[in-house]
Amino acid sequence: MRIKKLELIGFKSFKDRTVIQFDAGITGVVGPNGCGKSNIVDALVWVMGEMSAKHLRGSSMEDVIFAGAEGYAPMGMCEVSLTLENDGGPFPVKYLNHSEVMITRRLHRSGESEYLINKEPARLRDIHEIFMDTGAGSKGFSIIEQGAIGKIVTAKPEDRRVLIEEAAGITKFKARKRESQRKLTATEANLVRLQDIIGELKRQLDSLQRQAQRAERYRKLKKEMEDIDLWLSSKEFVELHQRVEDAQTAFNEAQSQEIESQSGLTTVEAELAELRAGSLEGEKVIEDFRIGLKTNQDSVREKENLIQELRFEIEQAKRSKEMAGSLYDENRIREQAILNDYNQVVEKLASVERLAEELKTDYETQKGILAERKERIESADNELSDKRRELLTVSGAETETRAKQGSLQEAVANLDREVNQARTVLDELQIQKEEFEKNRTKVFNQFESERQMQMEIMNDVESLQASRDEMNADFEKKEADVLQYKDKLNEVVSRLYGLENLRDNFEGFQEGVKSVMFWQKQNLESLPEDQRQAQESFRPLSEVVQVPEKFEVALEAALGPKLQMLISNDDEKSLQAVDYLKQQKSGRSTFYSGQNMLQTHDGSETSMVQQCRGVECLLTDVIQIPEKHTQVVNHLLDKVAVVENIRDGIELHGQFPAWTFVTLEGDVFTREGMISGGHAADASSGVLKRQREIKELQLAKEEWSGKLALAQTAMKALQAKLKQVSDNLEKAQQDQKDKDILIAGLKKDLERAEAEVKNAEQAFTRQESSLDQSLQRQADKLKEYEELTRYINEMTEKKNALTDRIEELGNILETEKLGIGDLQDKVTELQVESAKKHQELIGVRTEHERLERTLNDVREQMNKMDAETSKNTQSMSENQVLMEEKKVELENLIQKVSEQEAQLSKMRNEFETSNARMFELQEQVSGMMSEKNRLQSIMNDSQLVLEQAKMKEQNLLEHIEERYQKNLAEIAHQYADREGDADASREEMKSLKEKLNRIGEVNLSAIEEYDELADRYEFLSKQYNDLIEAKDQLRKVIDRINRICSKRFKETFEAVNERFQRVFPVLFGGGEARLILIEDPEKGEMGIDIVSKPPGKKLQSVSLLSGGEKALTAVSLIFSIFLVKPSPYCLLDEVDAPLDDANVMRFNDLVREMAKRSQIIVVTHNKYTMEIAEKLYGVTMEEKGVSKMVSVDLGAADLITAR
Repeated sequence: MRIKKLELIGFKSFKDRTVIQFDAGITGVVGPNGCGKSNIVDALVWVMGEMSAKHLRGSSMEDVIFAGAEGYAPMGMCEVSLTLENDGGPFPVKYLNHSEVMITRRLHRSGESEYLINKEPARLRDIHEIFMDTGAGSKGFSIIEQGAIGKIVTAKPEDRRVLIEEAAGITKFKARKRESQRKLTATEANLVRLQDIIGELKRQLDSLQRQAQRAERYRKLKKEMEDIDLWLSSKEFVELHQRVEDAQTAFNEAQSQEIESQSGLTTVEAELAELRAGSLEGEKVIEDFRIGLKTNQDSVREKENLIQELRFEIEQAKRSKEMAGSLYDENRIREQAILNDYNQVVEKLASVERLAEELKTDYETQKGILAERKERIESADNELSDKRRELLTVSGAETETRAKQGSLQEAVANLDREVNQARTVLDELQIQKEEFEKNRTKVFNQFESERQMQMEIMNDVESLQASRDEMNADFEKKEADVLQYKDKLNEVVSRLYGLENLRDNFEGFQEGVKSVMFWQKQNLESLPEDQRQAQESFRPLSEVVQVPEKFEVALEAALGPKLQMLISNDDEKSLQAVDYLKQQKSGRSTFYSGQNMLQTHDGSETSMVQQCRGVECLLTDVIQIPEKHTQVVNHLLDKVAVVENIRDGIELHGQFPAWTFVTLEGDVFTREGMISGGHAADASSGVLKRQREIKELQLAKEEWSGKLALAQTAMKALQAKLKQVSDNLEKAQQDQKDKDILIAGLKKDLERAEAEVKNAEQAFTRQESSLDQSLQRQADKLKEYEELTRYINEMTEKKNALTDRIEELGNILETEKLGIGDLQDKVTELQVESAKKHQELIGVRTEHERLERTLNDVREQMNKMDAETSKNTQSMSENQVLMEEKKVELENLIQKVSEQEAQLSKMRNEFETSNARMFELQEQVSGMMSEKNRLQSIMNDSQLVLEQAKMKEQNLLEHIEERYQKNLAEIAHQYADREGDADASREEMKSLKEKLNRIGEVNLSAIEEYDELADRYEFLSKQYNDLIEAKDQLRKVIDRINRICSKRFKETFEAVNERFQRVFPVLFGGGEARLILIEDPEKGEMGIDIVSKPPGKKLQSVSLLSGGEKALTAVSLIFSIFLVKPSPYCLLDEVDAPLDDANVMRFNDLVREMAKRSQIIVVTHNKYTMEIAEKLYGVTMEEKGVSKMVSVDLGAADLITAR
């Protein structure tokens, strides 16, 4: 498993979509501080499931979303996708058939998160499981983030333990342990809860048993009361019904008379209503007419007022017209005077403007001439100053350069001596390098020979491990089978025990049957075990008969209460049992010995019945009976046939009246002609079903016991084989460790030899580079000496040219400065005259504007007066016409009002005549209403009697319906012929009520509740036993996980400690270090401490080391873990930052070694670390706050260079 690709969108400073391809080997990520290099590391950690914002250098998880930059708005979500390639190494089992797996994580600003694996929605837990026990997760040892290298050294001992646990591959086991512990806690809590519930149920069962007995007595008394109550109610119902009929007759007669009276009343009321309607309508017409008359009268007054107003407006307009004419004439005279003044000002304004323009032109001309001469003087003066300063600079540079030339001549002589000395040292280093190479070849050959032998041993170990793992898996399967068989067996035994317990306690039997069977059991307990069965006198019929499940319902229906019958040996024993029941007052029971039974079997008739259509079989043909009870049972089931449906039985009964026919559903047609049937909640829930289940469970018990024994035998045999393979594996692993130690020593010698060769090569290279640098410096100095000589000559020439130019500029300045004073005076004089003329021009313009505004105001007033005169003339004309029209309208209205007053008087006379007739009819209606009220009173009395009788009748019906759920109207006829004293019956009911009262409060549902509670008690008891077993199994699992974790941790710790003791001297160039275990009393686990001894120092705790030494120590530990359990990839974020150049070289050597086993991604600033990278990614920030990637394939670049 290696990282193939990382894709970022909107993550931290990576605003745009960024794709980073990672190849095998070493990939470097470089860039200046603050450019976003570590954001790549954060993206990898985040996509692997990191949930701590602080770990990602933020305060909340929202901080990983691009927050915006100059010119860019914040983004609403971020997304990171990580593609892992299946390269044949460790890979999640679930995805072994995939060539690669892509993990995607998204986060929205709303807080909503998404996780995907291969673009399919997944859980965070699924992502964690991919990296579990690989060391490659977000918290694994394969990702060393910025600053984390120091935390490893300063961490608590128990925190360092996590690194070893990850390398040991026990993370999954610890996760399973935590899950098992949670389940164990939940199981124990459930046990406590179940214990309380079962105890409470037991107390409830005892109470319900007593309540059920009282409920049975209560029901019997209630049944007797019901019969008496129904007889009394039936008598009352008949009496009430007769009373209803009598009241209905009286009501009908009164109703007929009332209808006739109502007919005459209706005729008179109709005429009266018509008159009333006419009266109302006439009254309304008169009122409307009166209102119209008043409206017209008001209109006359309004028009008279309007005519007066129009006369006033005409007079007013006439006066306004005369006043406007007078004002217009006055303004005409004023306009002419203002116009004369305006023309004079216009002429003056033109003259002043012309003179002002001439003065301005002369001033601008002279001003330009003066400015041009000043500019020439200033330019010459500036150039003269520049040339003087330049002359001083050139003279100083010439002097300084001559001094440098002398120093440079001395440096060239010193470099000649340095080059000769470097060539001598280079020859000595060449000889030393050749000797080291010969020694390295010798050690390498020996190392390869031993390594080949090591590979053979490793193959043997891997083969044995595979066998052991396969056997372990098989053993776990066998163990699971054993547990499953135990569970099944326990389930069967538990159910069998419960049913046998019910059978032995004779549950489901009548109280008399129970008493007799317990009495017999008590008598037989004194006898030896082998004699008890022979001495049994009674057995319930249901235990004697066995029948297939299909016919259980039919048999129970056919026998009915006879299933409670006790089969006895002889009648004498039966009489003794009856006497016992009477003495103990323990109920009743039926006994049957078969000694006095009649033989009624007819063989020919039996054959005929069996051949009839619809007959399935005879019940005697399908039952199994002990031989000594065969005659008794066959007699009880004589002439009982099973038919397909009850209609077939009814048809067959006509031919065979002595037979009883029963269906498989339990419907029965008896020989007496009675039909019994219907639906029951569980028709086969009786003792026959219990007997059958007991036999089935006994067979199942034998079957599961056999399977369990076979599975346990197979598990023991496999356990022996597993022990043999484990012993062989342990021996092979010991051989491998011995060989590892030898190889490690040789490897150390080889590394030392290679280091000597490398150091010699580096020294030779450095010396060679130093010689080249000295030669280059010598050439550079000679070249610089020649350039200084040439520069001095150039400075001399430049100094002579500057002296000549300075003299020329002095002469120019003297010439230009003559005559500039007279020119300045002339310009000033012209400027003053121009200003005076400009002020005069402003005054004339102001007067011109004032006269122009005054003239406009006068003309505007004249226009207004003219418009007002026209308006008044038009108004006078319009008002005169309107006044004439209103006079005509007024004359018409006066005529109309006179006519309306005459018509209103006539209408009032007709209205008074109609009101007189209406009063006469009202007197007639009053007499007829009195007769109607008398008849209605009779009807109401009859109706009241009728309603009361019906109400009593209905109340009686509802009372019986509510109390007994019976329709009294339907059953009253059943009691019609029954005679008796009602008072005596009421006294008997009173006595029964007193008996019920003495019983007290009764729980009528106690019987059903008792059965339900008993079933629940049995179910919960079984659950309690199951939880006890589950608790034991969980404890075993936790103990097994603890053993595995302890063993693997110890093995891994020893291997890492051994590697650490070898890696530490390599990185430090000497010294020693080791890991030690420290017990943590709080957690009960061992912590890990580091003790180190750098070269030249005493053995001490890492907390006393310097910053660089701490970093090297932590790097040693991480690399040691990698050498024991190589992770698929390793990410190092500026781990080399605290190291100096020498230590970086050693650090890089180990990184190269790790790269042979793992993919390496290193974030660095160090140039030496960059050199070992095969591919470099540069992170830049061209725009503030936005990171971008640039890649360089150094491997490809080397190939191109080589070509």
